Amino acid sequence: MLNELGFAPPQYVEGRATIADMFKPDERCGVYVLHFSNGELYAGQAKDVTRRYIQHCHTHRDIAQISFKPVSQDRLNEEERSTIQELERRGWSLRNVIFTSIPKGDSDFDLIMPSEEQAQWLDDLAVVDNKGERFVNPELRRKFSGRFEKFMQSPYANQVLDVLKVYVSTGIPVIRRGEVSFWCLSCMPKRNVYTRVNIYWQEVFTAFVHEKELWFSLHMARSPLEKEFGSGLQQLFARHPTADHIDHQYEPGGQDQTSFEIPMTTTKAFIVEPAVTSAIRLLDLRLMKKGPCIYGRFHCMDLADKVLEVQ
Repeated sequence: MLNELGFAPPQYVEGRATIADMFKPDERCGVYVLHFSNGELYAGQAKDVTRRYIQHCHTHRDIAQISFKPVSQDRLNEEERSTIQELERRGWSLRNVIFTSIPKGDSDFDLIMPSEEQAQWLDDLAVVDNKGERFVNPELRRKFSGRFEKFMQSPYANQVLDVLKVYVSTGIPVIRRGEVSFWCLSCMPKRNVYTRVNIYWQEVFTAFVHEKELWFSLHMARSPLEKEFGSGLQQLFARHPTADHIDHQYEPGGQDQTSFEIPMTTTKAFIVEPAVTSAIRLLDLRLMKKGPCIYGRFHCMDLADKVLEVQ
């Protein structure tokens, strides 16, 4: 199959400390695929594949074969991304985290929400997991109290809170138990942006002002939308004509991802559209299973109080 993507036949490397003898010095820049003894793959890029192989050997003790495709340095990012996406599309089990949509194996998130509960949360859109205790951090609260006061004095504060409450209750699993660790809420992070919900390494929800009007940006999985509305999503646009399909992707969310921008007046109706809710839940859960949120230090606890209706 890899030969269809331009790769040379795989070469056996099990037990090798180096592969320097396999590649000429001027033919080491390109995209490679590691084949592991359990059938999994890992695709990556390297300016010098022989050096990258040694680095991988420190992490992976079960490399059995390697496939390689020479690629010019200016095309490495594009070729790496397309290779990973094509391997995932064809159903291969990948050890990659970035660029892939589906996380593999057990994760830290499974410790606070077991797999059975995750499956139920995905299948039953009426399930809202708001139980448990919240994280308490007085220093984190103090850090963003000034921004929160500015937020509350802004002209769209109530409208943002109204939509934000719907999004969090609809699209975030283990809302209280996962706060800060797996999802966070920034407050006034930049000019014309009211708030963002971040999970893992990317934003999934943004409230912003464009030409003096309030808009919301939503990232979600594409597959539930195509399952319900077809690949062109025409029925979705017929139901929600104000939704602007941006179709932007962040690398951590992988290829099964798309995005929309919606005006404030119709955002809540868009979020609670069943297929959209499923799409939001699927991406958010996948991101949480990939790892903790790296933006927890920017979490605004006062704003979260409002969203979670803490008195």
